[in-house]
Parts: sequence; structure tokens; C-alpha cells
Amino acid sequence: MDFPRHVKWTLLLIISVAAVLGCATLIPTEDGSDHDQSNHTTSTGDLSDVNIKNYPHMDGSTSTLPLDMLIACWWFETQCVWIDWMDGPKMMVPELADSEDSFPEIIHHGTHDAYVNLITGAADLILVARLPSPDEQNLAADNDVDLNPKPVALDAFVFILNVENPVNNLTTPQIQGIYTGLLTNWSQVGGVEAEIHPYQRNPNSGSQELMISLLMKDLTLIDAPEMTLEGMMGPINRISEDVDGIGYSVYFFEEFMAPNEALKLSSVDGIEPASETIRNRSYPYTTEVFAVVRSDLDHGSTTFQMYEWLGSEAGQRITAASGYVPNRSGSE
Repeated sequence: MDFPRHVKWTLLLIISVAAVLGCATLIPTEDGSDHDQSNHTTSTGDLSDVNIKNYPHMDGSTSTLPLDMLIACWWFETQCVWIDWMDGPKMMVPELADSEDSFPEIIHHGTHDAYVNLITGAADLILVARLPSPDEQNLAADNDVDLNPKPVALDAFVFILNVENPVNNLTTPQIQGIYTGLLTNWSQVGGVEAEIHPYQRNPNSGSQELMISLLMKDLTLIDAPEMTLEGMMGPINRISEDVDGIGYSVYFFEEFMAPNEALKLSSVDGIEPASETIRNRSYPYTTEVFAVVRSDLDHGSTTFQMYEWLGSEAGQRITAASGYVPNRSGSE
């Protein structure tokens, strides 16, 4: 979800009131301890002079916006707060700043547009929930751009059911059968006699590309435009009202940004998606979250230093504070 600058600062005013009323939850800048400026000195350089003018132009997936906000809050020595945004997902934003010039403007345009912006030079660094799609790889090739993705966190690709659906586990072949049209009734997968409503996401969205790369592979998804939902809130909203629906998303978004008592996550192949099964990668569709830059990025730039810092011990602590599972292989 995109927030124009004027909307963002209106939100911040609302947040300050909400915080006073006890309606918002503050997130510490790191692990609950005081902010330590010395942590801005990394193995790749000194980032203690980061300011509004040289802060990287960030973009990314909708689901990574809270992490991006928390990173900025840490660097600019403020706290972040979770807020409810009307009918949309929860958002993490900074406490009210003194002026618009004291905190960077951070807008995420979604996975596909973030890749496009990085490739065309409109973004410096992106945080995304998947590797580039074939369309994005082709665009990069057309622009003579090489992309350098670095895994910085763990997430999971999950399947959403209505809480009233008696099905609690699906196997990979069953999910594939549902989305190829071979299985059309919940009774075929241990449920009641009812037609399955298999919702999809729009092409090139983060969730749709994960569905294709992880689950479907060479299989053909059913062609059902009427079942295609736009935006990450699409499956959340629709399936909360449709007992017979199934859809997909990423764990962080469903768990932290769009919790809904009308929904539940299906186990897959007998493994429930949860922080621990993501951490030990026993959940079969554990995924990685990537920081991505262009390969021609100046290694002396603030952007490159930030890119390297994300995999450092300090960067991984920020990742954990956001609710994401840190990517241990990316730690220094």
C-alpha cells in the first residue's frame, strides 16, 4: 500500500494521538536496549553520518514495508509504532517527527514495481519477498542491468482458509490438484461436500510468482479471471467471508500485518507454518526475503553500506525486532 507524503504525515499525527490514548504498540529501535550509535560502524564502512539527503531510496514488497520502516527508525534514532489503517493491513511507522525533513519518505510500490524501479534507477535498494520473475529478468537484460539479491530474512508461503472450514492440512499434491482444476470439492481433501473456490493473485505479484515457482512449476494454473484478486488484502478480505475459499499469501503479512480471526493457515504436508518451523525450515514452503541492488552500485556508497549492513549482526537484530525470522546464513 502506497502512502503519499501528505498522507504519511497525517498518519503520523494520528499515531501520536493514538499513542497517548494507548491504542498503538511501540516497537523498540533494536532489541529493547538504548540505541548505540557505534553500531552504525560496519565492517564495510562508517554509516554514522547517514542523513535524509544520503539515505538510500528504498522500495519493495508490501509485506516488507514494516521491516523497511523499522530499519529507518533505527538509523534515525526514533521508535516505530504499529497502527491499524482502516480496512487495510497494519502498518509500522515512526513516531511523530518534528518535521518532514527529519525522517526519510519510504513508499513501497509492491514487488513487481519495486523491481522495475530498481532496474530503471528509480530506486537504490529494494526489500522483496521473492527473486525476480522472468518478466523482470527480461527487463533487466533489456536495460543491461545485473541484479544482486541477498537473503536477509526468512518468511513462508502459506495457504489461507476460513476458520469455519474443517480442513486443517493439505498436501502438496492436493494443493496442486485444487489449482489445476482436478480437485473441485472439499470432500475430496477431507472436508465437507462443498465446491472449492480457489482464489489466485494477479500476474507478477509476489504471491503469484511464488505460487508458480514453488508449487505449480510446470503445471498449468486454472484460467479463472473471476477468481483473481488484486492486492495482498484481496485473499484476506474475500476468504474471511467465503467459508469455501482458499488463497495464498506470505506468513509475515498474514500474521503481523493482516491478522484476522475469521481466517486460519493450513498446515502443508503435516507441518504448520510458524516462526519455529520457518526458522528450522521444516515447513516445506519456507522462503527468503531479499535485499536487492544493481551490480554496478558504487561500493563506497551509502546504499552499498546499507545493503551489506542488512546481513550483519546488528541488521539481523533489527530483522528479528520486526517480527521476521532472521536469515542466519546471511549473518556476519
